[in-house]
Amino acid sequence: MLKNSSNTTQSFWILIGSLSAFSFSMVSSMILSRYFDKDSYGTYRQVMYVYSTLLVVFTLGVPKAYSFFLPRVAVEEAKSLVNKINKILLLAGFLMSLAIFLGSGIIADVLGNHNLSKPLIYFSLVPLFMLPTMGVEGVLSVYRKSKWIAAYNVVTRVLMLLCVVVPVIVFKGDVEDAIIGFTVASFFSFLLAMFLKYRPIKNQEHTISKISYKKILKYATPIMMASIWGVIISSADQFFISRYFGTEVFAEFANGSLELPFVGMIISAGSIVLAPLYSKNAFNDTEETRKEILRLWHSVFKKTAKLIYPLVIFCFCFATALMILLYGERYEASGTYFQIKLISNFFTLISYAPLLLAIGGEKYYRNIHLYAALFTIALEWASIYFINSPITIVWISVICRIARIIAMLLFIANYFNIKLIDLIPIKLISKILIPAFIMAYGIKLSIEYFFDFKVLILLILSGTLYAMIFGIWAYIAKIDYYSIVKPLMSKIKN
Repeated sequence: MLKNSSNTTQSFWILIGSLSAFSFSMVSSMILSRYFDKDSYGTYRQVMYVYSTLLVVFTLGVPKAYSFFLPRVAVEEAKSLVNKINKILLLAGFLMSLAIFLGSGIIADVLGNHNLSKPLIYFSLVPLFMLPTMGVEGVLSVYRKSKWIAAYNVVTRVLMLLCVVVPVIVFKGDVEDAIIGFTVASFFSFLLAMFLKYRPIKNQEHTISKISYKKILKYATPIMMASIWGVIISSADQFFISRYFGTEVFAEFANGSLELPFVGMIISAGSIVLAPLYSKNAFNDTEETRKEILRLWHSVFKKTAKLIYPLVIFCFCFATALMILLYGERYEASGTYFQIKLISNFFTLISYAPLLLAIGGEKYYRNIHLYAALFTIALEWASIYFINSPITIVWISVICRIARIIAMLLFIANYFNIKLIDLIPIKLISKILIPAFIMAYGIKLSIEYFFDFKVLILLILSGTLYAMIFGIWAYIAKIDYYSIVKPLMSKIKN
């Protein structure tokens, strides 16, 4: 029998793993921003942009199949099912590698950067190694092995960081050297992921799974289509800015056009843990299981609101200072992009996709992404000709995303036969959002008016004051943070 533990504890370990993934991305960006000129750094980011764009298309939505099917089959069928999904991902990785290798020149022409072709050729082996690693979190979360997820992410991200930045710092390498290091690290990540995918079921008896390739692909196809439209949505602003405003503006945009990473980590951790639970409960659809799903939804929503809103508010108020600290004075303009992107984090308190897919909303999920993609591309394309501003493109991207989230939540509310407003803890949000903004913005204005601190001192002092004042407010307003850390404390004591 597999050991059980609280969802909060499982999410905590996944969060630790996500933190290491974020650290790799952030630290490598900080280092490369300083060692490369803007043109070279922009080229490196374009390689990552091409990879992330094609990744969603070639994964075919298959990685989500682990969390969907594994909770619904006997453990004896697990190895056979994992084998089938792995074979699909291996084939997809090969095809993606081939596409990048053969299409490197075309991609470079489309993005208007002829220096991009050679790095893409060096990078072309990465998908072959990395696509089969997709879904390792799903397998381990089904069997409540979140500690292994944390270990996997820490080990692979540290290795990747070393392989990317050491050639640049020590050997004065260029973009190609950084890409070769990324490729080497990807190979070792592949080996470790394959070991971990089979480790939880190693000692189980094995039978052929009744889940066929056809059934896996039937489930994954709407997700794949939604993912294709989703990647078009997320990459549209990157494409237009890269194409029409040059590599230097793209470098400023790439550094600043990110949501607060901790938000994604917290939401992703909850999503990975809850996806198998949603799938298992929805598979046995009764009034009681619906109540249980709704209870889980509200519990996660409240916890993430408590964690995310104070962080988002502080970063929103100090966006420019954060960009200067991370990337240097040259990237002060990145603060504007960062601030605009943060607005969407006020609406992304919980991952709706796992629940939507578990309750049979695959086609709706696909269609909403389709309509959102068409609107986003049309509006951003029009803005190039009528406004011609990269800032406007980012605003359009954020507004369209918020509209997409609201549409998804409406479907979920309809499933539970409740109003949209009943899905959201409005009272709790109002306790956090408005006071936090007044505190953070008041601290910012006061310190900047009376003092002229360096960026690091400004952020440390402001962050300390903000945490203290908000902590006092949380006590007065009875915003319960202890319920979040209690399972972790119990785990440590045991």
